[in-house]
Amino acid sequence: MLRKRVNSMKSNSKFRRMWKVLSIAFVIIIQIYWYKYTRKSPEAWEGLWESIGKRIRKTLFELEGLLIKIGQLLSIRSDLLPESFIGQIRDMTDNVPASEWEEIETILENEWGSSIEEHFSYIEKEAVASASIGEVYKGVLKDGTEVAVKVQRPNIDSVVETDFRTLKIIIWFVGHLVPMPKGFVDLKVFFNESKYVIERELDFTKEKNALLFFKKRFKDLEYVKIRRFENCVPKKCW
Repeated sequence: MLRKRVNSMKSNSKFRRMWKVLSIAFVIIIQIYWYKYTRKSPEAWEGLWESIGKRIRKTLFELEGLLIKIGQLLSIRSDLLPESFIGQIRDMTDNVPASEWEEIETILENEWGSSIEEHFSYIEKEAVASASIGEVYKGVLKDGTEVAVKVQRPNIDSVVETDFRTLKIIIWFVGHLVPMPKGFVDLKVFFNESKYVIERELDFTKEKNALLFFKKRFKDLEYVKIRRFENCVPKKCW
């Protein structure tokens, strides 16, 4: 009974997340159509893109997860997107709220199969860095070694799956119904590239292995330093 209730709560959360993103997307689509139909001035279009940027920024910070990553990828495409839009989401590259410590603690203990106290004499409960997929915490091992622990955000796998489904729906509607400006970003290409990059980033072992390869490759260079890694169980932390 408890498992069914938990699954039901997760399903409802996914639905609400998807509905919120889709509803905002459809409002933006209608606005673009209206501006196109009424032949608004360039100044009016600038104001529209600015308001769209503000709305998207607020929503992405609220929902977090993959959507923040998408916002970060869009924020560096000033070659394809209006500056009035880019200006509203530019700080998404370094301004992501951290998760609650209790959730992070649960992830670490599930990954290790033991309590944090068995590994650390001390660990800070405030993240020193926080991004769309992972966060970093400072700690001290039992032997006194200072370490950084990188851990994925809570439920990020489920969030990413839901967000990709939502984005696929939005891209279909935009591709078939919205009059996009000439030279605008190819949304299908953007979607496929984002999906490839983010799915790889979700597996922290790939990141760790890349750094270990780099360390081995440049081990004889004194000015290249790579920290040693502890063996944290599979994909969610290192």
